[in-house]
Amino acid sequence: MQSAVTIHCGAARAVISLQGAQLLSWRVGANDLLWPGNPSSWNQSCPLMFPSCGWSASSTVEINGECYPMPVRGFIGMLDFEVVSSSESEVTLRSSDTKFTSTMFPYEFLFEVKFKISDCMLSIDICVKNRSAMSILPYSIGLHPGFRWSRNSSDKSGWRLQFEKAESPLVPCISSQGLIKADQRKVPLRGRLLYLHDGLFQDEALCFLNARSRRLSLIGEGATVHVDAPDARHWIIWSLPDQQFLALEPCTGHGDLEGTHTAFEDRGYNINLAPAESQLFRVRFEFSEKEDCLDET
Repeated sequence: MQSAVTIHCGAARAVISLQGAQLLSWRVGANDLLWPGNPSSWNQSCPLMFPSCGWSASSTVEINGECYPMPVRGFIGMLDFEVVSSSESEVTLRSSDTKFTSTMFPYEFLFEVKFKISDCMLSIDICVKNRSAMSILPYSIGLHPGFRWSRNSSDKSGWRLQFEKAESPLVPCISSQGLIKADQRKVPLRGRLLYLHDGLFQDEALCFLNARSRRLSLIGEGATVHVDAPDARHWIIWSLPDQQFLALEPCTGHGDLEGTHTAFEDRGYNINLAPAESQLFRVRFEFSEKEDCLDET
């Protein structure tokens, strides 16, 4: 039984799993850009997030007065996808609500993902449709790509992250349960640049909530990976000490706030789809064989 599909264009190649529609590999020539997963640390590469992004309090949500389990990235990664259409350079995958999803999320939905590759770019277009004729569909959505940091050696020095626009250096502290705390901490932004080192992530992820930037650029070893996410509201930056990856996560939602209780359908950051309507969430990865960083402004 087919478990993954491969698309390619020239020297560029991507492999996508049919479980969860997870991108497993993205290569441009000799450049292997995506973290392959490691059972001893983080055993994923680029999972999707739906219908929730980030930890929910007690890993549960309240929907219409009932309590449901909700994994940290939602359940979309647990679902099997079918191939709707394909060619050498693109593939569209589809899944939808089932009896299984109704045990966590009592809504009807259709979830399609289109992957398209070119010489130096990979586009991921996610379309969510409300299949109900009567009910609003509330959800948040995101992508959790882990890029190799570093790529060709164990030396992480000199790597930096460039934001498209200036961002606040204050990010929320994260509780041991993964919840957003009221306290904040300061990260060492220099203008639009964040110089990377393992110590940045010793106190959990950096959550740039309500960010101004729609593009982040990971720069190092003479090359750049750009991540464009025009529909994202937040960026979550995450790694584990002594591991060779950096996750750059564009998303529309985030973890619950510590010490508060909000029903799922009342989350202020939700996308709320009217019956029979659909909405796109678009992400583009672009690889450049130069360090496209000009200055710190």
